[in-house]
Amino acid sequence: MKPSRWISACLLIGLLPLVGCNRSPWVQTSDTDAALKALGNTVPAPEYGREFWQKQHDQKNEAWQQADKLCRESILANYPNCLPVTEIVQADKERARHTGEMISRGYRYDALRRRWFSQQQMEALRCKYHPRFDIGVDQGRFDCPPYVSLPQGEK
Repeated sequence: MKPSRWISACLLIGLLPLVGCNRSPWVQTSDTDAALKALGNTVPAPEYGREFWQKQHDQKNEAWQQADKLCRESILANYPNCLPVTEIVQADKERARHTGEMISRGYRYDALRRRWFSQQQMEALRCKYHPRFDIGVDQGRFDCPPYVSLPQGEK
């Protein structure tokens, strides 16, 4: 065998264990994959807390859908990293309940002012409600004549 082939063969044989034994430095996982894996861990992962999951929830992405399902439909519900997911789901339910209650009382939410106003009272002031459903929820607002003094409204 020629010396150059001999050296190449030795190098190749010498590198095989390194390549075969530890591939993890070359395998990259996304942050959301790591967060989903952390849901099954019994040790809290602060980097995947309420703020992280709220961002996923607000983006309505696949990671949020998976986390919600895992934390709702499995034994992971009481694991520490599922608690923020569960809190967000509960907050959504509470917000939906509150919204239903306010609408049944004749109120409309003004997203610009971040207040609930009585639709009847606002119409008496000649204010018109303009709903916006293009972002998935009613984010409407009241347009009122400039001379109108608005009621305080409710949060």
